[in-house]
Amino acid sequence: MSLWWAKREQLDPNQVKLIEDLPLDGNNLVVGPPGSGKTNILLRRAQYARTQGRPNVTVLTFTRPLTEFLRTGCFAGDGRELFPPSLLNTYESWQREFHRRNSVALPDVSLGFEERKRELAKSTANILKNNPIPKYDALFVDEAQDLLPEEIDLILSVSNNVFCVGDEHQKIYSSTSGLSTLRAKVPSLSEHKLPFHYRLAPEICEVADRIQISSGVGTLSDTQQYQGPRPGRVDVHGPLLRADQIRSAVASLKDQIRVYGDLIRDGDKLGVIVPRQSDREEVLEELEADPDLAGLAQIVRARGAEGDNGFNPTIDPAKPILILSVKGAKGLEFRAAQWLYADDLENVFTPEVYYTVVTRAKTSLDIYFTSKLPKELAKAYSKTGTSIW
Repeated sequence: MSLWWAKREQLDPNQVKLIEDLPLDGNNLVVGPPGSGKTNILLRRAQYARTQGRPNVTVLTFTRPLTEFLRTGCFAGDGRELFPPSLLNTYESWQREFHRRNSVALPDVSLGFEERKRELAKSTANILKNNPIPKYDALFVDEAQDLLPEEIDLILSVSNNVFCVGDEHQKIYSSTSGLSTLRAKVPSLSEHKLPFHYRLAPEICEVADRIQISSGVGTLSDTQQYQGPRPGRVDVHGPLLRADQIRSAVASLKDQIRVYGDLIRDGDKLGVIVPRQSDREEVLEELEADPDLAGLAQIVRARGAEGDNGFNPTIDPAKPILILSVKGAKGLEFRAAQWLYADDLENVFTPEVYYTVVTRAKTSLDIYFTSKLPKELAKAYSKTGTSIW
């Protein structure tokens, strides 16, 4: 079983109430910091609805890597199905299916990302207007902070019962305002806040808090209930040439495979995060060239997204190291993360992006830079105990 699917006895009373005690009819928004259990609640709430005679549900996530990661937890160790993996989809693949069924062309791929998302939602809404479907018993929506208004309109058109989770401070796309739009658009929206988080070591929390304060109930440091390996660690390395960054990350990964071996066998992953999709192949090539890491890493991406139609996006349980772009890492978690080339794209990354990447790591985070440490990270990290005299 994947570590993200917590047993009922591992949940706190507030989490259990959100899963089991809310009325089945109505619209709900659950907000909370990284590691507070939002996605776990989302999946368990969806499964709870199914046990109450509401089987026509769908869970929507933002990225293919997150969808595939969640699918790794759909089965128990004895093979029992905990949740049907076919009911987990990305926003885009869910909409693509309506286009395929109705032989409607997808929006122009040359459009900018936001505009393409907007046009896809409009096109899907038009398809469903002309070809109505039975309304879903409930729709479960992850990472709601990155929804566009057109996507929210589409979601509301196909279900009277919407259950969303999100965190404004983990917003990857700067032009979106999903939570405020939800609050404005969704009738009788009932909002719930998760007061605690359980994933992040105190050292990770301190760095993330200096980037920006978590919303709602205080800092990550104040609300953490971390119970993993100690001590946690955040280290910054640079300036380094790209090749030297990879060599350093390779050495660190070899240590982490050994140190976190038991947790990895239980389902934990190690992450290598890079700014651009094109950086991933370079990293994989270097890992494959090392005899201790060969065969242990994979790039996680969407099938056919970049012209490689034969690529299988499924996360291989035998490969504990996942290589992803910054945006591809959205929603995922790693026992330890290596963040390469962190100063690339500094001019386009927002504080929310830096906050989101930092909080992907549970216990250990290594940040590498080529020229200078980005401002958002420089103000959040300083190595203590170093004399200038």
